[in-house]
Amino acid sequence: MTPQYQDDEDFELDLIREPEPPAEVPESIRAMRARRVPVEMPTGLPSVQEVLHNPADRARQHQQPAIQQTVRRLMRTQLRLAVSLMAWFIGVVVVGNLAFHFSPALAATRVIGVPVEWLFPVVIVIPLLIFLGWFYVGRATAQEQQVHYDQPQAAHS
Repeated sequence: MTPQYQDDEDFELDLIREPEPPAEVPESIRAMRARRVPVEMPTGLPSVQEVLHNPADRARQHQQPAIQQTVRRLMRTQLRLAVSLMAWFIGVVVVGNLAFHFSPALAATRVIGVPVEWLFPVVIVIPLLIFLGWFYVGRATAQEQQVHYDQPQAAHS
């Protein structure tokens, strides 16, 4: 068998190579490395805001009954608010659909050529959903802030 190329006779597969020398680090990268700040583990007690991110785990780690009670009370309050707003939303949707079901004349009524039954989701349901979401976020945030400011300052450090 004759080699296809002239260099094939002395071909040697070089699987083990010397590593390339490291490239020079640009000055912009060196400047970024110089600005790094080491992060250390917190040594103080967690704040209510930190506990809210993972209430079960953090409260169990630190065994602080006062914070556990505060977080549970806050979660209960926010759950109560969410359930009540959801009940209002479902109630409006159900009442509207029942009104259209039991009153075909209402469903057939037209406003600007569009049946009221079609306008109901666009004019009532979607804006109501947006309003209730906005209202919930505002109230939940206010409750968290109230809990945050009601805690003694020693628990925040």
